[in-house]
Amino acid sequence: MAVLYADVIVPRHIAKAFTYLVPPTLAQTIAIGRRVLVPFGRTVLEGVVISLSNHLATEIKPASLREIRSLTPDGQVSALSPALFELSRKIAEYYVAPWGQCLRLILPPMATRKTSPTRYVATAQGRAALEAGLCPDYLKPTLDRIARRTPGILSSTLEPTRQGNAVRGIDDLINKSWISLIPSNNTDVELQKPSRKLTLDEYARRTPVDGAPLTETLPTVDASWKAHVAHGLHGNQMRKLVLHAPWEHRLSRLADAIQQAHSMKRSTIVLTGEIVRASWLRQLLSRLTHLQITLARPSSESRRWQQSQGQTPSVVVGTRSAIFSPLRSIGLIWVEGEEDPALKEPREPRYHAREVATLRAESERALVVLSSSHPSLESRFDTEAAIHYVPQEVALQPTIELVDLRNESVGTLLSHKLVRALHDALQNHAKIVLFLNRKGYAGTLVCRDCGWVPRCNSCIVPLTYYREAGRLTCRYCGRADRLPDLCPLCCTPRMSPVGTGTERVEAEVRRIFPQAKIARLDGDTLRHSASAHALWEGARSGAWDVLIGTQALFCREPLPRYGLVGVLQADSGLHVSDFRAAERTYHLLVDAANLACPASAGGRVIVQTRLPTHHAVQALTSGDPSQFYSAEFAARRLLDYPPVCHLADLSVTGNDPRIVEEAAKRWGAELEQNACEQEALTVLGPVPAIHRRQKGRQQYRILVKGTTITALSRRIHASVQKMEREHHKGRLKFVVDIDPIENG
Repeated sequence: MAVLYADVIVPRHIAKAFTYLVPPTLAQTIAIGRRVLVPFGRTVLEGVVISLSNHLATEIKPASLREIRSLTPDGQVSALSPALFELSRKIAEYYVAPWGQCLRLILPPMATRKTSPTRYVATAQGRAALEAGLCPDYLKPTLDRIARRTPGILSSTLEPTRQGNAVRGIDDLINKSWISLIPSNNTDVELQKPSRKLTLDEYARRTPVDGAPLTETLPTVDASWKAHVAHGLHGNQMRKLVLHAPWEHRLSRLADAIQQAHSMKRSTIVLTGEIVRASWLRQLLSRLTHLQITLARPSSESRRWQQSQGQTPSVVVGTRSAIFSPLRSIGLIWVEGEEDPALKEPREPRYHAREVATLRAESERALVVLSSSHPSLESRFDTEAAIHYVPQEVALQPTIELVDLRNESVGTLLSHKLVRALHDALQNHAKIVLFLNRKGYAGTLVCRDCGWVPRCNSCIVPLTYYREAGRLTCRYCGRADRLPDLCPLCCTPRMSPVGTGTERVEAEVRRIFPQAKIARLDGDTLRHSASAHALWEGARSGAWDVLIGTQALFCREPLPRYGLVGVLQADSGLHVSDFRAAERTYHLLVDAANLACPASAGGRVIVQTRLPTHHAVQALTSGDPSQFYSAEFAARRLLDYPPVCHLADLSVTGNDPRIVEEAAKRWGAELEQNACEQEALTVLGPVPAIHRRQKGRQQYRILVKGTTITALSRRIHASVQKMEREHHKGRLKFVVDIDPIENG
């Protein structure tokens, strides 16, 4: 039999594949796409076979090759879906990431399989042998490791990750009666995720649907929508549809699309940004469609879906990772809240679920629906997408009033008009929401004499002032510091808060209305699941007279309507150094206004701003989204920002500032060099990064613009490989983020 060689990709930050010998016992069963266990250094990793050959590359010596250990363990599916396998390759190309890292997205994690019901425990004779020095050197490390843990070590933690001699060492230890193999107390234990995430997951499972709209209260689905969906599902190619509508209309259309796909025996994937919102959607869709809906959690076992699915269509609802669910015959991929930043993976390969949904739909020939009450500009002006716009009914819109803060006294938090409206609403027992997208008491402190501002030593940004806790905290790295008694520069005690946060709003409202029941809902009060659950229950049931909150108000299921909504500083987000500042401000203003009752029921929205003529504010007051989109797109086109182009955020990090700066300049110069057939790229920078998460590490950033994503990714891929070869001993880290979300 001819010698067979396999190229294997391992899930590590390594771009190349590794060549292994295929043992004769696997020659008949191994194939491209099969999952295998391979020796890698001192451990064993799970990899995927990407090619097979009887010939070896000339630069590889046969004597240096190691054999594949085995296919994946029994009970796991050892062959990847060809569609998912190809999807991982496309993601690697699009996001300029090692293919091995992208394979992690589609591989069912080995850590979720059930552990062995047996443990290795050191006996009294074994412990005595260790103390007396009677244990041979080749057995001592294993015996010492087992003896260090009183309950012993699960056998599954040793056997799959050790070489053959270590396993024989286990047999020798058992024969000497130095260790024993005993049954585990818990035979169904699964390796779990950290407790904090598990607590949030439990909260998601117990989120009730009380007060959720019933089928008969949802808007009816119009014939044009049904035709759009039917056309997309019956087509023989990927189709994309942008749904711009209030959430009630989106929900009824989602249920209709799922039922249409189900009638054609095709599966559906529904994506959303937060797990608690996904849980709410699952429960609601189960009632609306009368179908079995699966909530996809990151810890779910993919093989369970494969084994239980068969030919029955499935509906899976989950966060961004649910796009890799191993479903067959996918007809519909629905991205709910497609502009949500949570759909962007913050770690390598830094994919965006919205774009991956399109990539997967291309291979599945499925319909992609990008759904939102305020679509992103990338989706709104996507030339491949059809737009389905459902305006808010005039009878359901609240009265929107503007307050020009330029006509108020300096430092005004609550205008006279808003205070009068608060008083009237409390008198009429109407519920109130005050929205300000900044937590804490104030933005920071400042010395009124010399202007000194306390900053984080690592991140360089001003520390946020929390009056209630009496501390200064960095909003990036979480570093906390005590309040200074004196200014360290001029030694005066004249330290004053600057800016406004929700904590300060709460203090002011309590001072003016001491009898009102007030709650604050922001990132600080929602940090612990128990308090978060109580706050959300109170918000849903109307237990609070005044609810003060940040954008956390919009991250879960929709809240009930309120009689008065006050937006305290509508333009605060416009001053952030991010080209998406106006877009995000508009999204928040729309979400805040959507919390108000119709004008016929007394619903009012009071917007306080110093920029009443800004197109984001004007579009809100006029109720015409096209006013915002046309003005914002014109500005993006003038400045050459997405969706006119694609962006790549590149960074170089290292300990030596001189080497980091030189490498960043070299990288930027490399990208600016164009061959005659190459597309020209716009390179901005490099510049030092103000926000550095790792103390003592220098970071430089480069922003690259390109017209087509294919050319941009290809050029960056070639350049980063060259930079990593040149600086492989320089301890520099090169990071690529294609289509970044955070640019501030």
